[in-house]
Amino acid sequence: MSYRNFAIGPVGKAAVWFAVGFGTLVPLAVAGIGIAAARKTGADPVGLLAMQALVAVAVLALLLPMWRREVAFDGKHLRVKATYYNRLSALSEFDLAQARVVDTREHTQYKPVLKTNGLALPGYWAGHFRLRDRSKAFCLVTDPAKVLVLPHADGRVWLLSFEHPQAVLDILRRHA
Repeated sequence: MSYRNFAIGPVGKAAVWFAVGFGTLVPLAVAGIGIAAARKTGADPVGLLAMQALVAVAVLALLLPMWRREVAFDGKHLRVKATYYNRLSALSEFDLAQARVVDTREHTQYKPVLKTNGLALPGYWAGHFRLRDRSKAFCLVTDPAKVLVLPHADGRVWLLSFEHPQAVLDILRRHA
């Protein structure tokens, strides 16, 4: 059976502005420091260009994966791709009776507070986090106002943003 992709909410303005600012200011700062150092020491500009290229590649490696987002369902398994992270789980491993849609700004117990292995930008979380109560969570949150909370059998909670999270939950419950 083929996978059906669910519509994920767009990345928020705060995360996009942070990415643009970070992607612009860091290379400019490194270039300014490099130029100042090169003038003082008379260093070769080729080395400066190599350093600038390395910084640009590092910034791109950090920021471009935030656009890799996918949640797909084949009737039996839920598959999530979030930046560098992939998770696949059988639908039977989720407690759909306890699943619900929340706004993490109001229900702060579901707001990721400690990044253990993930990417965190303002209003955007992807990867592995700890919640306020120290429980573990796997996140793909692009819109904190539209988060589907899926308790998993391994004790983690999956937090996933969708354009229509209640519709996704209804589909999952129908297939359970």
